[in-house]
Amino acid sequence: MHNTQKSSQAPGQRNPRVVIACRVMKPELDALAGDGPDIEIRYLDQNMHEKPAQMPSVIQAEIDDVEVYAGQVVLGYGLCSNGIVGVKAPQQGLIIPRVHDCITLFLGSRAIYNKVFYENPGTYYLTPGWVEDRKDPLGYMESTYLPKMGREKAEWGIREELKNYTRIVMIDTQSADMEPLRKIARENARFLDKEYVEIKGKKEFFQRILYGPYPDADFIHLQPGEIMQQEMIIDV
Repeated sequence: MHNTQKSSQAPGQRNPRVVIACRVMKPELDALAGDGPDIEIRYLDQNMHEKPAQMPSVIQAEIDDVEVYAGQVVLGYGLCSNGIVGVKAPQQGLIIPRVHDCITLFLGSRAIYNKVFYENPGTYYLTPGWVEDRKDPLGYMESTYLPKMGREKAEWGIREELKNYTRIVMIDTQSADMEPLRKIARENARFLDKEYVEIKGKKEFFQRILYGPYPDADFIHLQPGEIMQQEMIIDV
């Protein structure tokens, strides 16, 4: 488990808002956080998504660690294959985006996500954070499949895994140098024989994760000691 932390907390600053987020959101959150004195961001490894059953305990450990000094605690996670189910709110309570996965955050709202999902259900999304960390299909194949099964089987495996997708969509969140990331995304599309599309992301959801407001329509508010349940998002 690899944990990195960005803190904008000034010397002597007390009770910051602490955001515990997946590292995939680092380009977007860092760009918006700037040098403000009242926000601390803790990033957790993207690889946790490969073992979602282990996510709640890791996220809980971070929550417990900041409970002693945080003024407010916010998660930068959606439901993520039930990866936050079972998380217990600290004494400050816990604010959680009311979304199924992080793609909604990159697109800006559930309404936009629902629209693009129903219009193009066979879409594989990439974001700057995923590509920078080589979590794109080709990067994943090279790091995970290739050492285990050799190139021929690895290439067959990743193509088979994504055979039902029709297009690769790169979300440009205006938070990173897109040219090298765009090149990698296009390589994925060519290799997998998918249509390549690039769309503009939105920063609104990330802005609210950092600074609020946190309306009930878009955020879950757990009371101190309350435990996150799947139904809190599934019922939306």
